[in-house]
Amino acid sequence: MTRRLFAALLAGLALGCGSDSVPTSPTVVDVSTQTFTGTLAVGATRFYSFTVVSGGTISASLASVTSAQDNAVLDAILELGIGFPAGTGCAVTTTRNVSPALTAQVLTSGEPGIHCIRVADVGDLTAPIKFAVRFEHP
Repeated sequence: MTRRLFAALLAGLALGCGSDSVPTSPTVVDVSTQTFTGTLAVGATRFYSFTVVSGGTISASLASVTSAQDNAVLDAILELGIGFPAGTGCAVTTTRNVSPALTAQVLTSGEPGIHCIRVADVGDLTAPIKFAVRFEHP
């Protein structure tokens, strides 16, 4: 009889050991989508600073390149980078040479703070161009 009483007591204790915690929902991070546009001269570099409010992934894509004279679509290759403002420039930590595309081309992890996107001529431009960079960050 003692064994049955002991087994019943253990079974009762096991039932009482359930978790009283309520399951939590996954954390949702708001993502900001922005566009950086401008004109880039031959041999030049342009950058745009922005603020990341919570840690997460920063992504950028060179959305379009057109002629500054007649808006003709170009398939130019430019350097696209993500980094931190430094003086009057952008010290990039991640770069790629890219041509226009609508998918993320440069990705990096970003902590809260001020970051920047940089676009630069890689030596292929023969005339000024207009560009648009689409980027997302938390």
